[in-house]
Amino acid sequence: MVFLEVFLLSRVMVKISLPIFVALFLLLSPIGTGKDIHLSESANFCLFKNPLCFYNMDVLGYLQVLHQNQEYAQMAKFFYGPMKQQLGEKKLAIALEDLDFGYALKRVGIKEMDAKNWSLTYQRTILGTQENFKIEAALVNDSCRVYLDDKKWDLLFNRL
Repeated sequence: MVFLEVFLLSRVMVKISLPIFVALFLLLSPIGTGKDIHLSESANFCLFKNPLCFYNMDVLGYLQVLHQNQEYAQMAKFFYGPMKQQLGEKKLAIALEDLDFGYALKRVGIKEMDAKNWSLTYQRTILGTQENFKIEAALVNDSCRVYLDDKKWDLLFNRL
């Protein structure tokens, strides 16, 4: 009330106008209009939805950010399968350093195989050409990991 008195309004005028301003605000806000306030419903919005989400990104998007920030050791932790077992985590991180993983990609489909395994379909654009590909992901030790063998290595990294 003291704040509004700075504008040279009498106490009576403040007591009358304040409820009117509050009522107008509530009437014109989403709360007063009955419209729902909701988060984005885009296909790639996944904040806290499932283990495939990392900081509102899908798993390959997150791996691309790690690659761009040259955090290859951290990136290697999010793979599992024969390729990782064969090379080991340190050699896999070294192998990831020399790869070009900067193409535009977008997740276009998810198929849940069971509670801890998914088949993910991605679309990537390389030199103006769009291509779809599938990868497998699983929940391993409470984090989502991408299955990696020789075939998936070529699919992900040797297509350029």
